[in-house]
Amino acid sequence: MRESLNLALTLTAIALVASLGLAAAYTATYQIKEQYDLEEREAARREVLPGAEDAVFEEVPTDSLVSGKSFVYYAARAGAGSQDVLGYTFTAYGKGYSSTIVTMVGVDTEFAVTGIRIISQQETPGLGTKIQEILSKNTLWQVLSGNAAEEIGARPWFQAQFDGRGEDRLRVVKAKTDDGVMAITGATISSEAVAGSVRRGIAMLRSIVGPGSGPAADTTAVAGEGTP
Repeated sequence: MRESLNLALTLTAIALVASLGLAAAYTATYQIKEQYDLEEREAARREVLPGAEDAVFEEVPTDSLVSGKSFVYYAARAGAGSQDVLGYTFTAYGKGYSSTIVTMVGVDTEFAVTGIRIISQQETPGLGTKIQEILSKNTLWQVLSGNAAEEIGARPWFQAQFDGRGEDRLRVVKAKTDDGVMAITGATISSEAVAGSVRRGIAMLRSIVGPGSGPAADTTAVAGEGTP
């Protein structure tokens, strides 16, 4: 009887220690991931808004929902205390074929896209994942011979199409045209998820900060590199 009790107590102690260890490991890794995500979004904001590398970003929560998510945008100002707005950024969410595609979007004060960067997606490999595909100018022979040129700064061709477009020119089309965003072959749903989410975000931003709209409340200043 005593041996059975000792065995039960030992197993309970082992299980408790293991549980505490797993909980501690989860907490530590979760905090690391959260910090990484925050830093990635900060970097993405500065990337999609050229010229705002040294800007101060002001977070502006709103009561509005876009695609079922609370709409929050950031106003990029020339410096602390400055009233000069360089542009805006926001995060767009679009329902793709097999995942929710999360996109950081930058727009200028006229609401034209200055850049986008897809920061999360789990689309079909070889199809929907091409929304992040970078087309190389190197030939196969250059790669095999070790003479491939570095392509630092190259951007995914699909995302580069958004540059300079207003919401009226963000419709997905199946042939290259100045009036729309060309869909990825075999991945129209993924293409529309990105374009549609960007379009809806711009429309919401325009309704909030556009002509005739008052300033949004609850503005929180965000300054410095690595701060969301």
